[in-house]
Amino acid sequence: MFTYVTSLVLCVALLILYVNQASLESLSNVLFRYVSRRVNSWKFLFSGVYMITAGYKKAGGKAFEVPGPDHNHIFVSSKEHLGEVRKAGRDELSMFGATKQMFQPAYTMLGHNWLDERGAEGIGYVRAVGTLFPRQLLNIMPDMQRIIRESFEAFLETHTSQEGTGIAPAYKMNKKILTKLNGFCFFGDELSQNEEFMEKIFEYNELVITAAEILRVLPEFLKGIIGPYIGRHTSVQEKIFNMINGLVTRRMEEKKLVETGEISSSPPNDMIQWIIDTAPANLEWGPRRITYEIIAIWFGSVHALSATVTYVLFDLCAHPEYVGILRKEVESSAFDEFMKTTKGLPLLDSFIKESSRLNPIEAMSGRRQALRDFEFSDGTQVKKGDWTCVPTRAMLHDETYYPHATAFEGFRFAPPDKVPKDERSYIFQPEGPSRYSDLSDNYHAWGIGGIVCPGRFYSSVATKLILAHILKGFECSFMDQHTEMTSIWRSYSLPREDVLVQFSPRLE
Repeated sequence: MFTYVTSLVLCVALLILYVNQASLESLSNVLFRYVSRRVNSWKFLFSGVYMITAGYKKAGGKAFEVPGPDHNHIFVSSKEHLGEVRKAGRDELSMFGATKQMFQPAYTMLGHNWLDERGAEGIGYVRAVGTLFPRQLLNIMPDMQRIIRESFEAFLETHTSQEGTGIAPAYKMNKKILTKLNGFCFFGDELSQNEEFMEKIFEYNELVITAAEILRVLPEFLKGIIGPYIGRHTSVQEKIFNMINGLVTRRMEEKKLVETGEISSSPPNDMIQWIIDTAPANLEWGPRRITYEIIAIWFGSVHALSATVTYVLFDLCAHPEYVGILRKEVESSAFDEFMKTTKGLPLLDSFIKESSRLNPIEAMSGRRQALRDFEFSDGTQVKKGDWTCVPTRAMLHDETYYPHATAFEGFRFAPPDKVPKDERSYIFQPEGPSRYSDLSDNYHAWGIGGIVCPGRFYSSVATKLILAHILKGFECSFMDQHTEMTSIWRSYSLPREDVLVQFSPRLE
């Protein structure tokens, strides 16, 4: 395909040369620019994070473009540009279109190819994840705490030395823990206690990422050939779908019986039930459509959170000077208050947010695909099919917004009066304290405009519970201080799978 396109460009360039009698130098410039652009677009796969940062620094607040192999990215960071993104019509810039391009659901999610326009199929999931789920956290946090403890112990049992010290690949461990934890929150006891189902859905998480990345870079004619093959020959997809769909079908039948008064029972408190309850009534979603919705939300719930927790764990190992202070907080009455309210633990909250600021898993956020050609007021253009994005990582590392931006300041976002007074000089944000789950003008990790991550409250609670468990029970450290911690792919900065963390039981 690349050879074909290059040959076509060469023929066109030669024709221009012949017709206009252009100089050979002009022709070489045309070819050089084209080849350079194509090389850079494929370079994005391996250096996207660095290309975005370099573009941001060079642009000086203006929009800039970074090519990719499947589409171009137009990055914007000014308040004016971000305001225009927020105001854009749902038929102009679409988060759903970008998400569909990322995950290739027609092939990786059994044909669930949602519409590009936001709201065209309802957005009940926002209420389910962003409202009903947080309301239920108080009721399920003790169970979450138990699952974290059991999952942690089960994993370390298979990674413990004769001396009783656990040595574990941190990223894999957190993915396992969060698969189990999210499984309980999504599917209740029925499926989360089914070991076969939990193994399959963990396998499915890995499958979707690999398959989607392969399909994204293929030309459409090859995608149409290879995509269905992936869908047909991946039994794990069908297994997962059938098990969830069976539970959804039964739940919907029970709901009808309750509504007609034929039976009396309290509905379960899990994501399946909340999606059923918030499904748009006018669209009359059946079990199959609700199952698709649950699978799509599930996929977005594991990888990002497990990577975030892993980076916080890395920072706990890298900055042991914070351990004593954080441990004191999670062993105080502040933790009891957190378990009663889902709020609090400001020092741990700040530590988590600072870790996420310095180690965002994404160099971009606020993805919107142009459903038709779009033009900003300053003339910046986004061609149909390309994306407009926010250079999140570069902004989070910008001294303009974060003093001492390259330094880890674990209490940067905490209320100063909550930070212990000692010989250290702490750096605080000029605008004042903020929580990990908060939205702000300069912190776009959760998204932009009215389209932000509805699961951020759960993410905050889950991360605190996992870190509190580690702080209370273990001393942790890297097995090798000099190991490279991060792997880069496109705009992602993910923890390396081979980074080992040592967990020694606390003796005091």
